[in-house]
Amino acid sequence: MNIFFLKLNINNMKKMNLIKLTGMLAIAIMFSLSSCSDDSTDDNGNDNGTPDNTVTSTSELLVEKFTTAPNLDGEIDAMWGAAQKLVGTTTVPSLGARMTYLNSDGEGTEEDLGLFDPYAGEAYDFTLRAGYTESDIYFLMEWADDKDSKDRQSWYFDATDKLWKGEHKYANDLNDKFYEDKFAFLFPIGDVTGFDAGSCYSTCHVATSINNPKDKHTRHYLTTEGEKIDMWHWKRVRGTYLGQVDDQKMVYDDATEGSSANGRAGDATGSGGYSNNSQTLAITGTTTEVSVPMYIIPEETEYYWIDADQITNGTAKLITAVDAEGVLSYEGGGTIDPADGGFNQGTGTKRIPSVTTKAFTEGRGDIMISAVHNGTGWVTEFSRKLDTMDEDDVVFDVTAEIPFGLAIFNNAAIAHAIKTNLVLTFE
Repeated sequence: MNIFFLKLNINNMKKMNLIKLTGMLAIAIMFSLSSCSDDSTDDNGNDNGTPDNTVTSTSELLVEKFTTAPNLDGEIDAMWGAAQKLVGTTTVPSLGARMTYLNSDGEGTEEDLGLFDPYAGEAYDFTLRAGYTESDIYFLMEWADDKDSKDRQSWYFDATDKLWKGEHKYANDLNDKFYEDKFAFLFPIGDVTGFDAGSCYSTCHVATSINNPKDKHTRHYLTTEGEKIDMWHWKRVRGTYLGQVDDQKMVYDDATEGSSANGRAGDATGSGGYSNNSQTLAITGTTTEVSVPMYIIPEETEYYWIDADQITNGTAKLITAVDAEGVLSYEGGGTIDPADGGFNQGTGTKRIPSVTTKAFTEGRGDIMISAVHNGTGWVTEFSRKLDTMDEDDVVFDVTAEIPFGLAIFNNAAIAHAIKTNLVLTFE
């Protein structure tokens, strides 16, 4: 009898241990599967709720249907993992000689340069994703760029000429690049002649004559009256105040105007978000007028724009006079003597911004953006209403296929890398 109960207890213990072992093994397997699988997480381990989309295209941007809006903060939310990627490379084309000088001191060899020199041939890889909700469309664009370019035509002092000057807008060599990073999107509004085949090339025309000094010989405009293109133009410096993309358009212009023909303009309503930080003053005690900055932030270093708040709160000071040695006087009784250093061309840490920034308003301010440079490239998230009810804006019809063009400007005023023949469709 005792032996029977002993055997029974031993058997029961074995069964209980087997049950425990089986349960622990099941839990371990479940934990292992959930830990090893990356179908529902992004690269940072955040839960997507859906598997990442591994499909890519080189020509089609498939717009994912979102149930909620992503945060526009330059941090890639996990929900973006569901969106198909459009991947590609933009390349700066080679254009003919400038035929005219573009910088104020450019008379000479500059005319022999290609209009897009010294950027011609440069290429930048990009990834583009998009999503939409019932009311808005969202874009996430990333591209390779090892430098956050924001030193845009800063004011420096030429000690030889004793004049304040701006760094060149148009680079004459690889070491002469003083501009900002930018991108542009073109969306035709209705039918635009040649756009399906040529994208932005269909809007770009070479002048038959140079009408005015410093006119660019290649300009964007449409050749058929009544046609229109919606142009989104992000500018790293000039769009930084509230995080906005300049909402512009391209329209018809008369090609017989030669180099003066230009179809680019801001949308009809609203105002731009920037102004030139410049003015003309007579040198103290003379009638000789010279160009100088309008505002300065005394003792500030490495700053590349002055915003509306800094002007309103008195951080930025209005420059009121300049003497023959270039000494600037500003409101409140202070002075800036360039001889003290920091204002030298190219490297001076006290060089003065070329622009003041403020909000884009009404039709010019429809597109919001967050742009973050992470050390190796740009991560930008931007959005707009599907339909703004503005005749200067493309309507994103979720049942339609919309052709578009893309350009990236790497520290360049006009030399843009182009990707043509792209199309946007909705999931």
